[in-house]
Amino acid sequence: MEKLMKCIGYNFKNIDILKTALTHSSYANGNNADCYERLEFLGDSILSFVVSKHLYSSGKNITEGEMSKLRAAIVCERSLSECAKKLNLGSYMILSKGEELTGGR
Repeated sequence: MEKLMKCIGYNFKNIDILKTALTHSSYANGNNADCYERLEFLGDSILSFVVSKHLYSSGKNITEGEMSKLRAAIVCERSLSECAKKLNLGSYMILSKGEELTGGR
């Protein structure tokens, strides 16, 4: 966890939140742990808000439709997956053995 925090430039006060954020439901279900899904829901909403605010504040000549398209391009599975790959997040994920064997990482 220390290596990941150094990589992202943020130190979690509560490491349990980071562990939950990295725990796949396949592992959580069999190990009485929380998985990332609820945090993912919250994070997607927060990220969408932050990107929306930035687009609104930085581009007075951008229409609502253009802002929506830009936000959708930024806050989407493909772009977020690219960010995760650059951070090598897959290597930190906590998966069940079955998920690991089927390429879930």
